[in-house]
Amino acid sequence: MDAVSTTVLYNLARIYEDQGDMSMAKEAYDKLLQRHPEYIDAKVRLSHMLLASNRSNDAHTVLKQALDSQVNSMNLRAYYTHFLLQSNLHQHALKFVHSTLQISKSDLYATCAAAWLHYQLARESRPKDEETMRDRRHKFHKAAEFYEKALNIDPGCAVAAQGIAIMVAEDALGMMSLKPGSGLEDEQTRLKNTREALDVFAKVREVMPDANVYTNMGHCYYMRDEYERAIESYETGLSKLSEGPATTILMCLSRAWYSKATRDQSFVSMKTSLQLSQMAQANSPWDKSIRYNIVVIEQRAAEMVFNLGVSKRTMSELREAVALASHAQRLLYDLSQDTSTGGLPYDRDMAAQRHRYLTTLQRKGAEQVSQQEAYEKEHDAQLQAAREHRMAEKLAAEARETARLEVLQREAAVLAEERRKAREEAALWAAQHKESSSDEDKPKRKRKEKAAADDILDDGDQEVIGGQAKIPKEKRERKPRVARRRKGKETPGEEGPSSGDEADKLERPKKRLTKKRVVNDEEEEDGDPRARKKFKSADMIDDSDEELERLDRLEEERKRLVKTVISDDYDDAAPEDVEMS
Repeated sequence: MDAVSTTVLYNLARIYEDQGDMSMAKEAYDKLLQRHPEYIDAKVRLSHMLLASNRSNDAHTVLKQALDSQVNSMNLRAYYTHFLLQSNLHQHALKFVHSTLQISKSDLYATCAAAWLHYQLARESRPKDEETMRDRRHKFHKAAEFYEKALNIDPGCAVAAQGIAIMVAEDALGMMSLKPGSGLEDEQTRLKNTREALDVFAKVREVMPDANVYTNMGHCYYMRDEYERAIESYETGLSKLSEGPATTILMCLSRAWYSKATRDQSFVSMKTSLQLSQMAQANSPWDKSIRYNIVVIEQRAAEMVFNLGVSKRTMSELREAVALASHAQRLLYDLSQDTSTGGLPYDRDMAAQRHRYLTTLQRKGAEQVSQQEAYEKEHDAQLQAAREHRMAEKLAAEARETARLEVLQREAAVLAEERRKAREEAALWAAQHKESSSDEDKPKRKRKEKAAADDILDDGDQEVIGGQAKIPKEKRERKPRVARRRKGKETPGEEGPSSGDEADKLERPKKRLTKKRVVNDEEEEDGDPRARKKFKSADMIDDSDEELERLDRLEEERKRLVKTVISDDYDDAAPEDVEMS
């Protein structure tokens, strides 16, 4: 029964903690520890609540009591290592991790923690002589060894893979181990190493897409001066952060915006960096390094605006920069006068120097404001004059356009009236022409009817030759041809021509019909007047072509008939008559 009540009470405290009711959760944990002081999980959760409430000393006391009771508990030792790392007690954490590894050499958490601590301590060290330089190189190599050992324990350990990728990106085993920051000065080495590290992070992201992977990728992009991509990676990592304060990622994001603002000389980007730092400060109000970074950002923003020309800034930006410089001066004074023990994350002398510099910068602020006011006043006057000039030009252009449209409308009205009159005249002329044409067509129609009647009569007539009527060749039958005798021979019984009429028929000459010809005016003038023929008047020109065609047809028909008659007479004649002729 006691075991059941203990489990229920612990679960109740966890529910209060998840709901955010810390007072009820603490009360439940205290009641549980009064019953069972050796309950390690309850002490760990209680210390975690105290640490989240910025009561690190109380949390440390609870954890020490738990370690005294169960020194070999690996979960308790892992959380105590985490507590030391969160409290920035790196040296104490390194010693504790080595003692943990002596208890269990295959503990994965302790191995990765030892690698990270060796790397972090080596990275932050500033060697001043050969001995400290050797110690720095030794720590970097130890960090690589521990990461390799962690991968041997668990080949899928993403933390160890990321640690090795970070060391490759920063060239920890190369020039960086010899001189702080030297690995970052070589551009080719930096680009090559960061590219290899990004490949590793991309593989780790496939199996563990958490905030740390995107944050490390943002570090690589930042080292490659690709600030936009670094900002994107940091923001993705911030969105994937499920629990815990986002102070570290916010400061990395602020640093990326700060570098981008410095490169682009953008006051807007600098203000974004300042806002992110202030958010990080709200998460960790006791962190003095964040406060010092805020001072640096405000000082840089004021310098940026003061160094800009009067035409490239506004009065509101200048006043905001002056306010930032004043705030930074007050913060620097507090930081320079800080005498707290335990070390400061900044140089106190540097803070005092920056305070004096901002004092000088503030004195220039008043002069900058007066210059900006004079410029903006003059600029506003010029803009007003330009607006008035443009307005006058616009009104003049509108007046000219109105006048032009009026002229076009008048011209269009005149043109429309002329077209109306022209249409009326055309209609009147067409009516008159139609009447005159109808009067002129009457005699022409009479002549055409008469010519058509003559054609009918001529086609129906028979041609008379030799007193006998001859029918056309097409209508009469051909007589059978008589075989001719050869020249110089006579056929018995053949007779010569019986009468002279038949010979006359053969010898009668052809009669050629004359055809009327129309003579032009030029021929009439140039030719012989006696040789002139009668020509038709202008009234008969329309009918002349038809009359000529009719005459041509009659002439051709006459010639055909004459030839037919002559041929028939010659065939009907006796052979001797033909020979005599």
